[in-house]
Amino acid sequence: MHSNPLLTLSFATLALAAPSKTIKQRASCTFTTTDALSSGKSSCTDIVLDGITVPAGETLDLTKLTTGTTVTFQGTTSFEYEEWEGPLISVSGTSITVKGATGHVIDGNGSQWWDGEGSNGGKTKPKFFYAHSLTSSTITGLNVKNTPVQGFSVNGANDLTLDSITIDNSAGDSAGGHNTDAFDVGSSDGVKIINANIKNQDDCLAINSGSNIEFTGGTCSGGHGLSIGSVGGRDDNDVSNVIISNSSILNSQNGVRIKTVYDATGSVKNVTYSDITLNNITSYGIVIEQDYENGSPTGTPTTGVPITDLTLNGVTGAVAASATDVYILCGDGSCSDWTWTDVNVTGGKTSTKCSNIPTGATC
Repeated sequence: MHSNPLLTLSFATLALAAPSKTIKQRASCTFTTTDALSSGKSSCTDIVLDGITVPAGETLDLTKLTTGTTVTFQGTTSFEYEEWEGPLISVSGTSITVKGATGHVIDGNGSQWWDGEGSNGGKTKPKFFYAHSLTSSTITGLNVKNTPVQGFSVNGANDLTLDSITIDNSAGDSAGGHNTDAFDVGSSDGVKIINANIKNQDDCLAINSGSNIEFTGGTCSGGHGLSIGSVGGRDDNDVSNVIISNSSILNSQNGVRIKTVYDATGSVKNVTYSDITLNNITSYGIVIEQDYENGSPTGTPTTGVPITDLTLNGVTGAVAASATDVYILCGDGSCSDWTWTDVNVTGGKTSTKCSNIPTGATC
């Protein structure tokens, strides 16, 4: 008996076409609920989150994504209220792209939690965004407002770029926003934060540990400045090879800031601040202190976290009349190899409490 060649060809064509169609259907997925995202994310490499309202006490879970996945926030993403630690959003994976569609907003609904105490007490508040364990990835063009407490936590990341992130927590200025750090970086290598536009009530940038970190082209308003630290008291307490450049800090408590923890161990080395503009700084234009404790510096520096190879180049601008231009409090011999050029901070007071100012710096 002879087979029909046309019939055989037809079955072969169907057999080949069916898997291809299945793959195409799964490649791009639009989700409008967290349940659908949870069950479907592993089969999609192009994920669109369209107007999701995240249930109370739940994380928008984008962890362990398929390598090469793109995630797009579309419409308004919001979060229902519950006292818990969060995070509200978590992303991990390799070669991941997270981006925002035109007109989108990610609203942390922070006013539901704000009570003036931040992470120091009061309501238990969820952290906003865990960018943990991301490798060779990009987060770009996100429009965020009203984070309950800390914003982007970058930890265990390698070769991660955060580009054109806007965080507007200005509503918290009069409504009890506190500890609303924009970017907290720890235990990471090769992190770039570019063109950030931040309005908040705490550090615009806080690098607690890590190496090869860059912050450039940023605007920081309302917070505590561009900070290294606090360094010390964690599992990883070393910061190295940092460039913070071409950025402006205005209407903020501090400008350039390095804070190491009292009686801790670790290191801060090869850090450069260049082309930083200050305007209306209310406490310290430049503050470098080795006596840090949360909310209450001791006034007595310790030497366990030396600050070496520090360069300030082109740090200029004005502080408020009641503020201090520059404050340096170092332990004996623990600050060295500093190079300061074109540093000109004016408008405030000259500190009488500076200690162990290294050669090359002025106070």
